[in-house]
Amino acid sequence: MTIQLQDKTIADIEAKWEVTNLGEPSKIIGIEITQTPDLITISSKQYIESILCKEGLNGMNSVSTPLDLNIMLILNPEGTNRSRSNLFARLLGELQYIANVTRPDITYIVNRLASYTANLSMQHNMALKQILRYLSGT
Repeated sequence: MTIQLQDKTIADIEAKWEVTNLGEPSKIIGIEITQTPDLITISSKQYIESILCKEGLNGMNSVSTPLDLNIMLILNPEGTNRSRSNLFARLLGELQYIANVTRPDITYIVNRLASYTANLSMQHNMALKQILRYLSGT
């Protein structure tokens, strides 16, 4: 029954618009899609690996949690450090995308770090590296 409905839906779309059926998707905007009769799995493994490689962090030791409770996330008492801010914001944006599409387990710490983008300290960079180390092991 489901296949008949799917075929009818495709026929309805083709009747209205000019389309090309490329078959089942395997990758969409950096998200790998694996389909079996019982399961659909999404992953951003390749995207995460490319970030780790770009940052020179592939092969680093992994950790079991995305947040190190020993790192204090407070405002930088020394003021703004603009030299690290752009790199931090770029990497944070990449992690935000991953959190939104396939990894809700890093959402809290990524959003928490986003509030410090304009006033970074070394602790914020360490927390960002912690997330990357966590992703490398998972």
